Amino acid sequence: MQADVLRRRPGRDPMPEAARSRLLCDAAASIFLRDGYGAARMDEVARAAGMSKRTLYQLFPSKAALFEATVGTALAPLHLDTELEREPELEQALTGTLLMAARHLLAPRQTALFRLVIAEGQRSPELAEAFHRVKLKAGASPLQRRIAVEMQAGHLAPGDPEQASRLLFGMVLGGPQMMMMLGLMPPPDDAQLQDLVRNAVGIYLRGALAAPQPPGMPPNSPR
Repeated sequence: MQADVLRRRPGRDPMPEAARSRLLCDAAASIFLRDGYGAARMDEVARAAGMSKRTLYQLFPSKAALFEATVGTALAPLHLDTELEREPELEQALTGTLLMAARHLLAPRQTALFRLVIAEGQRSPELAEAFHRVKLKAGASPLQRRIAVEMQAGHLAPGDPEQASRLLFGMVLGGPQMMMMLGLMPPPDDAQLQDLVRNAVGIYLRGALAAPQPPGMPPNSPR
């Protein structure tokens, strides 16, 4: 019996909309990755989630909208506030934040979603557009926010926090992610990932640490 029917029984509270959306997005990810975006069918998603097609269309009026929500759900953990943003030791904060993000992005499901966007992006440009919109809506990552704070405080040389965070992500993810999407390597184990992150943060800090300011000079003042 479908979950929708069960939820309509007297005495049962309906599932909250946010929970239904998460359930549908999880089912959609499985269907998109199994069948591809072009061949994926909305009724298959509804069936996999144990919901009616009507409920699916009430929440997501099109396959493109469902895919965008699915990508947003997959990437949402990257933008959550964490205790690491308040870690006083800069290197530890950057290392922990980057490691947490890299573990998530290099997981098999996220890698497969990226592969899908690249593989079907030419035939279905709405995939890349959805991916871009998700990123814009999410805003700055915890890594970017922490770098911005440290630049403002004068602990890091002035610059573009978004560019700096992209540099760090690129150093850690660039090689492994490409090899994984090509099917040439499995996800790096945690020891390998920690080495990648520590090296990336070390290289960044050695090049980006602000020069000491003379006593009494405000942070980031021209010398």
